[in-house]
Amino acid sequence: MIQNQKIICIRSNESGTTHGEKGERNVAEITLKNICKQYENNHFAVKDFNLDIRDKEFIIFVGPSGCGKSTTLRMIAGLEDISDGELWIDDELCNYLEPKDRGMSMVFQNYALYPNMTVYDNMAYALKIRKVPKKEIEEKVHAVARTLEIEHLLKRRPGALSGGQKQRVAIGSAIVRRPKAFLMDEPLSNLDAKLRAQMRIELSKLHRELETTIIYVTHDQTEAMTLGTRIVVMKDGIVQQVAPPQRLYNNPANLFVAGFVGSPSMNFCDCFVEKEGSKCSLRLGSRDSERRIYLEGVKADLLNKYHVDKQVILGIRPEDIHEYEDAVAGGFEKNTVGMVKRVDTREMLGAEVALYFDEQGSTFGARLKPDNETRVGEKIELYFDPEKIYVFDKDTEENIFYEEGM
Repeated sequence: MIQNQKIICIRSNESGTTHGEKGERNVAEITLKNICKQYENNHFAVKDFNLDIRDKEFIIFVGPSGCGKSTTLRMIAGLEDISDGELWIDDELCNYLEPKDRGMSMVFQNYALYPNMTVYDNMAYALKIRKVPKKEIEEKVHAVARTLEIEHLLKRRPGALSGGQKQRVAIGSAIVRRPKAFLMDEPLSNLDAKLRAQMRIELSKLHRELETTIIYVTHDQTEAMTLGTRIVVMKDGIVQQVAPPQRLYNNPANLFVAGFVGSPSMNFCDCFVEKEGSKCSLRLGSRDSERRIYLEGVKADLLNKYHVDKQVILGIRPEDIHEYEDAVAGGFEKNTVGMVKRVDTREMLGAEVALYFDEQGSTFGARLKPDNETRVGEKIELYFDPEKIYVFDKDTEENIFYEEGM
């Protein structure tokens, strides 16, 4: 099985040379049009997937387990058949093209290294089976090994390497083929937290140096936010939103994206909309609740026009909840009424303090300055920054304040 995984990622042209040789740079523009993956039980693993991937992009597929992100990647690679739709690579329809003819290199979660071969032989394997001259292989392998800082490991076997070193070798085996694009299926998931953070930096640096298209699958939204030029958020086989990281964070299309992107995740609670002159009042919980948040300007106008007397879902990120002094400094202390909460959990994180409390049966979180001394069991008065509040439709879960194309 490992051998098959290695071979499918190879592409040769008629002269037997490797893509990327003689100094030319590969171009990889990939288009997915209404791509579907349907199994015999009529279950859709992926449905109506549309995406244009530009040359040199670092595209991230992110979402919970079972959302279809790895299936989509495998359809691009040719490891899964496409049930419906079209896959175009550089203006060539590739639905039925063999994996070895697609110009892709894939990096797997389990490294896919031959245990009986040295690091050098693992990296050189794809070139050897194409009869590339020995001297040329040596030059290519050493050049890639220097880039990845694993040249001193070339004589070792995979069993003598750490997880991070194995992953570098797997990436090196892909790079040495000079593919049009790299496909990476959760390549860092087997590493510990510290090593994952280090490898994220290395992958970002590598992308800049290689100037190559990368399509990367992960369930870790931190990886997605730090690596991707654009992020594709998926749920139940359907694309929820495609956007650059910061835009995704500040302008989520719906409740799922808002809750999935960000750590700690966004807080949500039910509230009722009331019109109060030019302002809009969001009453937390019931219609007669004394706890309320006031909105003004465009957001208030939108809610007052379409959602008065309706129940909606309020969303706010933990970093946008403040103590009184900071609310005064921001000029919004009068926009929050009655938010006095008993602290259930406290986390001292060095640069900040995270406090957690109950709101409508769910855990709410607030990220405050490190000098906060509120203890578990004590009460604290909190203020919401009205400029950072999100409101979602109760039925459709769409972001009422979503700005198309922002």
